[in-house]
Formats: sequence, C-alpha cells, structure tokens
Amino acid sequence: MRRDRSPASHVRHAGHRVLFGLLVIGVGVVVLLDNLRLFDISLMRTFWPLALVIWGVARLAWPMHRGSGLMGAILIVAGLMVTAQNLGYLQFHWRDWWPVFIIVFGVSIVMRGLWPRPVDPAWSNEITLEHGEQVDIQASFSAVSQRNDSTAFKGGRITSTFGGVELDLTQARMAGPEARLDISARFSGVELRVPRDWQIAVEVASTFGGVEDKTVPPMTPGPRLILTGEVMFGGVEIKY
Repeated sequence: MRRDRSPASHVRHAGHRVLFGLLVIGVGVVVLLDNLRLFDISLMRTFWPLALVIWGVARLAWPMHRGSGLMGAILIVAGLMVTAQNLGYLQFHWRDWWPVFIIVFGVSIVMRGLWPRPVDPAWSNEITLEHGEQVDIQASFSAVSQRNDSTAFKGGRITSTFGGVELDLTQARMAGPEARLDISARFSGVELRVPRDWQIAVEVASTFGGVEDKTVPPMTPGPRLILTGEVMFGGVEIKY
C-alpha cells in the first residue's frame, strides 16, 4: 500500500526518473549510432566520466541529506578531472588520490550526524508500506523509502546503484530465530531501522565504503538479523 505523496515528493522522484531515463536514452542512442557507423563508440571511453558530473548535478538538485551538496560538488569535480585526463589536458595518478574518496565519505557522515535531515510531511509521505515476508528493493539513480511490518519477516535483498534506500523494520517480527538480508550498494547509501530486541550480525564486505552499526546487543538474546553482501563506494547505517 502506497501513501499519497506531496507535490514536493512528486517533483523529487520525477527528477530522478527523468535523469535516469535520459541516461538510458543516451546510451541507446550512442549504441545505435555505433551500429550505423555514424559514431565511434570508443569516444565513450573518453567521455564516460561526464556521467559522474550528471550524478553530481542530480545530488545538488535533489539532495537526500545535508552531505549531498558536498558529495555532488566532489562528483562534478572528479568527473571533469577524469575527462580532462582522458583528453590529455591533465595528468594525475589515482593511486595517490584514492584516499580522497574515504575522506569525502567521512565528511558526509559527519555532516549527516551534525545536521540530520529534518523529518517533515513531504518526506514521511513518500514511505511505501509493505507486509511481505521478504523485501526486494531496487534503487538505480533514485531514492526508495519503505516500511515493512510483516509478522513473519524472513529477510530479502536490497540492491542500490547510484541511489539511496531507507528501510524501516521497527514494526516487523521474525517467524524464526534469524533472517538474512543481502545488501548490494554501489555508490549508494542504505539506512536500516530495526527493533531494539533484534541482534545484528554484519557479514558485509566493503570496498571504499563501510557499515556503521549503531544498535546495542539486547540483554536477552532475541531474533538475529544477518546482513550479507557488498558495499562499494557507499555506506550502510543500522539504527533504531
């Protein structure tokens, strides 16, 4: 069941969908022109970093949190620098500069902690309420906010690429002693809210990313949620 959305939420989601649609159309046009011998697809190897610029502009236009502005600016600069390097106008070694991504990610986390996004009706109205035993969330160049209140929760999967996911499980209950939730987050952020009596086991591999577990193990052992998967250039936050 989906709640009614405010005009502001319609604008934000429409913007994400339009941007993603334009990117898909652009790729299709390039491939078609290459098949017709009207375009050299090797040019994509030179100008692909402009996708980072577009992503950065999207983060500035439709911010998800306080750190979106900083992340958007960094993406724009990085995209322009890589494009300039591909064109031969700039020379630098990623091997020396990759720690910058870790620094930026850390600053973004700090900004979200110091200035959390205000809870307003425009955001709360975006939440999708689900009752299924398993979740299957996919977010590509978009934001998904979902609440699950299943009385027999068994886990599921979250897949996000260049997007953001918020999953609220505070009203959910497990059917058995444990449930398994697989997370694949690439250039994405995932926020997971769980009941206070759940135990959290993190088995997520991370590459230039991280998992932050803000929960406290309950005094009495309760149901266990096992998190598996991979995080690349992104982050997962678990809290109450």
